Amino acid sequence: MELTQTDFDILNAIQSGRVGAGTPVNHFVDYCDNAIGGNPRPLIEAGYIKSDGDSVNGLTDKGLAAWKDFKDKHPQDD
Repeated sequence: MELTQTDFDILNAIQSGRVGAGTPVNHFVDYCDNAIGGNPRPLIEAGYIKSDGDSVNGLTDKGLAAWKDFKDKHPQDD
């Protein structure tokens, strides 16, 4: 799966620390909807975001690799 800009922005919210570990999933979904304009649930279901079902706990190895790959392909977006 290649990330869209919105997908990257969702992952970046976690990677940058704007969304911390332990954030309830429903709060994260609301944040993404309001601040980013996207839905993080497909990224959680695809294994890019660590979640125990109730909270967000960072990026998985897969999510971190996709985040880095997107940054490398779009350096002007830093």
